[in-house]
Amino acid sequence: MTEATRKPRMLEKRIQSQYGDLPGSERALADLILEFPGDLLVYSATELSERGGVSKAAVTRFVKRLGYQDYREMQREVREAQEAGEPVYLNTGLLGPAPDSNRLQQHLERDIANLRQTFEAVSPDDLGEVVRRCLTARRVWVLGFRNSYFFAAYIRRQLIQVRSDVTLVPAAGQTLMEELAGATPDDLMIAVGLRRRTPALGRAMKIVRDLGVPIAFFTDRVAVTTPKFATWTFPCQVRGMSLFDSYVAVISLANYLCTEVVAAAGEGGRERLSRIEDLFAMMEEIDPSN
Repeated sequence: MTEATRKPRMLEKRIQSQYGDLPGSERALADLILEFPGDLLVYSATELSERGGVSKAAVTRFVKRLGYQDYREMQREVREAQEAGEPVYLNTGLLGPAPDSNRLQQHLERDIANLRQTFEAVSPDDLGEVVRRCLTARRVWVLGFRNSYFFAAYIRRQLIQVRSDVTLVPAAGQTLMEELAGATPDDLMIAVGLRRRTPALGRAMKIVRDLGVPIAFFTDRVAVTTPKFATWTFPCQVRGMSLFDSYVAVISLANYLCTEVVAAAGEGGRERLSRIEDLFAMMEEIDPSN
């Protein structure tokens, strides 16, 4: 099932549509699943019945009542929802009332694992080529929607310090195609598309690719349809502890890219940085004592 055809949170909708007619045992299961639907991937049907305090037959009836062929089909839908990054399905009750110090350590270990898994998958040659294009392109376009817009803005903010003509799209209050109408094959686009992606991302990337513009794509590991529009793809591990994705690997990789661009810019980049600092001083835009 692709990103385009997957129906979000269908399990919840099925439960909610049947909830008023459920007998007591099945309603107990419904309450359990609605609280932490992601836990269905961990429990077998027998374990779910034990956790809900009902019989295994009640689980079977419940699954059939919701329209699934069997328990595994219901689990498959939950897995697809997790892969799509739907927050409700990423939340879990399995951690339980662990001490705060343990939860903090688990959070740290997850972020470290995300960093390691992301950087181990990066092609140094691909990243080096993107660094080169960042300096030689006529214009660099940086694209992002929703949460990804923050990372696009961060990349633009760093690159503009060592080169001119770095444009963040979509601009506030503007249509995207008006901005991109002037894109040429001599440009570069850096697109950031983290789950959950908008349809506009893939459409924009396809149009830009068809214009001949090479695209460097920062995304996550479950992107299905959008990477085919990219010239270089950098998948990041974003799985968090529960409800929220972890973006530590995304910002670290973006920071590394921009740092390499600064290093490769050489004397020209340093001169631009120096001019910016002089202008800061003239305008008193930065408070050095704060």
